[in-house]
Amino acid sequence: MKAAFYEIPGAAQDVLRVGDVPPESPGAGMVQVRVAVSGVNPSDVKTRTGSGARANPWPLTIPHQDGAGVILQVGAGVDAGRVGQRVWLYECQLGRPNGTAAEMVTVPEGLAVPLPDGVPLEVGASLGVPALTAWYCNEQIQAQAGRCVLVHGGVGAVGFYAAQMARLRGAEVLASVSNADQAGIAQAAGIETAPRGADLNGAARQWLAQRQREGFDAFIDLDFAGNLSSNLALAENGAHIATYASDTDLQPALPVRDLMRRNLRLSFLLVYTMPPVQKQKAIAQLNQWLADGSLHHPQVHTYALEDIAMAHQAVETRRHVGKVAVLP
Repeated sequence: MKAAFYEIPGAAQDVLRVGDVPPESPGAGMVQVRVAVSGVNPSDVKTRTGSGARANPWPLTIPHQDGAGVILQVGAGVDAGRVGQRVWLYECQLGRPNGTAAEMVTVPEGLAVPLPDGVPLEVGASLGVPALTAWYCNEQIQAQAGRCVLVHGGVGAVGFYAAQMARLRGAEVLASVSNADQAGIAQAAGIETAPRGADLNGAARQWLAQRQREGFDAFIDLDFAGNLSSNLALAENGAHIATYASDTDLQPALPVRDLMRRNLRLSFLLVYTMPPVQKQKAIAQLNQWLADGSLHHPQVHTYALEDIAMAHQAVETRRHVGKVAVLP
């Protein structure tokens, strides 16, 4: 089968190659999927560079955790009726060398989730890491009616889903965005916005005042270190910060007394170590929202498999608003 792969960590243009790799036959409890779309996440990029949080010890790695396609074959113990089923895929390269940047991928059947009718395969490939992370953040902060939530990066792959999910759970939501174009994308999905940067605190306070509130009950954050001072300034007593990244500084100094004064709670989240029970709950809820048509989805920017290095560079440089994917 045709696949993209790398054998050593390094820059995308230096280490990513495309060639023939033997497909893996499905063993017991596994399914082989013909991949239609392979999603690219920041964690895929970090794993390729050798800076990721997970070990990657294999001599040859086919990257990417997420994807979508159609089941071709099933192994022993798997319902033969799943052959031909449209599925979305997640964590395909977690603990394994072969991800979705290939014509086929073979995974435990639980990682191939039935994709509801009418949901495009490119949307299915955009779920995985972003949507599960977004759900987990909302679960941690207990987003619900009566709570005000600030989502940083409201049109990012995670933030776009997180803001919508908080609203679906009944919370009032404000999301930060970088420019007018991003504000338009968010507002089309029913998400109110405020500008990122120096004007955020003032705009957020105006939004709170309209609701006769002094602070936010919760924050969903893509950069813990970079946004901490703003979160402290805008936090209600007892507020909860759920963060899934801190690329500005992975070892920030914590203003402990300020955190204590506000009785703040911190949740640091990584989808790859999310408890399995929570993950299955998230998948069930996500598929229900997909079936109901409750979610707007990020725009998907696609690259040919042969251009996978360009796709990785697009993620690294944040070239696009939305999701990056490759087409095997």
